[in-house]
Amino acid sequence: MCTYYVCLTNPLTCLRDGTIAVMELSHLNQITFNELRFEKIDCMIAACGTQPRCYDLAEKLHPVISKKFLLTDNKSCNSRFYENFMTFGFRNFPAQEDEPFVIENILKEVCQVNKSHLNILIDYSCMPKRWYAMVIDCITRNCYAAQRINLFFSYTPKIFERREGKPVIDYVGPILLNRDVPKETKPVSLIASLDNSNSSMMEAIHAVNPQKIFAFVPHCAHDPGYTQLVMENNKTLLGRLDSNSVINYNADSPEEINSLLTSYCLDQRIASEVVIVPQGPKTFSMMSMLLSVRYPDVKLWEIILKEHKSASGQGMPAGNPVLVKVSFVNDEEEDQD
Repeated sequence: MCTYYVCLTNPLTCLRDGTIAVMELSHLNQITFNELRFEKIDCMIAACGTQPRCYDLAEKLHPVISKKFLLTDNKSCNSRFYENFMTFGFRNFPAQEDEPFVIENILKEVCQVNKSHLNILIDYSCMPKRWYAMVIDCITRNCYAAQRINLFFSYTPKIFERREGKPVIDYVGPILLNRDVPKETKPVSLIASLDNSNSSMMEAIHAVNPQKIFAFVPHCAHDPGYTQLVMENNKTLLGRLDSNSVINYNADSPEEINSLLTSYCLDQRIASEVVIVPQGPKTFSMMSMLLSVRYPDVKLWEIILKEHKSASGQGMPAGNPVLVKVSFVNDEEEDQD
């Protein structure tokens, strides 16, 4: 696997709220599930959901991980899969999307130990975007005892649902509070990662009012028909764009997503303010969040749809986990490297 080393210079250590990063992103690389098995994992953080894939990774690895934390909301704590996690030895931490102190307290417990290196496995397959954004945010802005923290982000693919009817939008706006509100000093370039819902992305475009739009269309090896569905449901938007503004990407290759995102953001961020709306497979949203650590001026928005009841059998694991290892180091270790 190719490793992407991130050049960290002083202008990039400033976070999006103006504070200075304590833990800095050192490098990231995609790994296989077999490679993960050879890592000594200090703890695992997962989220209970309403789909069977939410506990797939935990079922495979729980015997070899001693500390296990489960995030739940009001709905998922009543999920039929909640008892699976309890059987696996997870500790439940009720959390709502607007309660960052829960995640902060978990990371404080895990990271304030007398160890130079920590390995934390995070299964974000069924996490709201804001929860794993908070994990990354907490790591970068807090001073922990560990000198190096490796985060292993795992996403278990699924066969995507074919939605019926027009989705009802619950929220369109910044992922983390108001840090990602455009400053209106530059024109906006919007990077839109498309999913199979056209009307929701059009609402985000209307809210952002970008000068330029770049549409990212996913290809998923485990669900080849999804690409055609995305293109069909977004044909109104795609018909407005020239071919250079439509980018196809492999949703199962975070390294490719990282490379494409970095290239387009660097091209646009000098003359424009870049806003990313990472819909579609969560691998895109994860790489968008990690990119925003390197380039804090990049804004991240999300679209939250009102939940609908999934049909029986939906959300089954549809492939091996897609894994990214991301290393954060504190200033002292960075100086010694």
